[in-house]
Amino acid sequence: MGNVPATLLLAPLRGVTGLSFRQAFCAHMTGLDGAVAPFIATVAGEKVKPEVLRGIEPAVQPPGLPLIPQVIGKDPGQLRVMLRAMQALGYADVDLNAGCPWPFVAKKGRGSGLLRDEAALAAMLEAGCEVLGPGHFSVKVRLGLDEKTLLLRRLPLIQQFPLRELCVHPRTARQMYEGTVDLDAFARVTERCTLPLVYNGDIRTLADFRRLSERFPQVSRWMLGRGLVANPFLAESIRAGRDMRDCDRFLAWHADVVARYAETSPGDHALLGHLKELWSYLAPTFADGRRLWDGLKLTRTRAEFERVLALSPLRWAESPA
Repeated sequence: MGNVPATLLLAPLRGVTGLSFRQAFCAHMTGLDGAVAPFIATVAGEKVKPEVLRGIEPAVQPPGLPLIPQVIGKDPGQLRVMLRAMQALGYADVDLNAGCPWPFVAKKGRGSGLLRDEAALAAMLEAGCEVLGPGHFSVKVRLGLDEKTLLLRRLPLIQQFPLRELCVHPRTARQMYEGTVDLDAFARVTERCTLPLVYNGDIRTLADFRRLSERFPQVSRWMLGRGLVANPFLAESIRAGRDMRDCDRFLAWHADVVARYAETSPGDHALLGHLKELWSYLAPTFADGRRLWDGLKLTRTRAEFERVLALSPLRWAESPA
């Protein structure tokens, strides 16, 4: 496993894998080949305000981690405006979010809701390929909304467009992030899909990656999301073929994340919002994670949060195998 012929990408977890996370990751960790940024919603009008694009400004992106912006929306005219704004920043490739499972998003016909409306999906894919050109627009999807065959029914439409790739999270939107990924359903997608595929979903350990890559040898691009947030060493471990976790480096990374969050989220309330969301993923990876998380949830100031962490011995729950 030392020379894995695979591309490892950071998933777009809104509120988690934003600019601060990516900067801190690249300062302390390795193993990723690129990242897809959390989605930016299309906007009405002929111009996009600079603050909307602040998180993807090329000048502040960490070196060595090529970034692909992601857009969410349902209006092809608004998509064209957003894509041109991203092109003006220097981005040639952009991804369309057609997989966000949150009901308030899907009900508006965005995210996973795009799969429900064949005409709207076609219009968005056409606009993206028209603005960016062949091989530069991609789409991230789920198996469907309430049932898992919708993506298969949409594949003939999706494959009419010269997309760069199709990223599939093999759950339905109704599942959110609960239950298990449906690997049999993903296998049916691989049998019928002619586009380059990216797999996303429940790669939490080196063993998960080995199992998936053995079952799907035709897939060479893998997206790491919650698993990498919970274990920032995951990509390195996949590369090395062994557990690469190190407590000292973890603490240095974490201190860097906190400092970067504090710069962009002044005030304890906003900072704690970021930290508690991050630790909702991190806590279960530690031996006393449940008790630690219970304590962190109750903190109201940065000082309290850091005190709880300092008083908690950080021991890994187990070595991922």
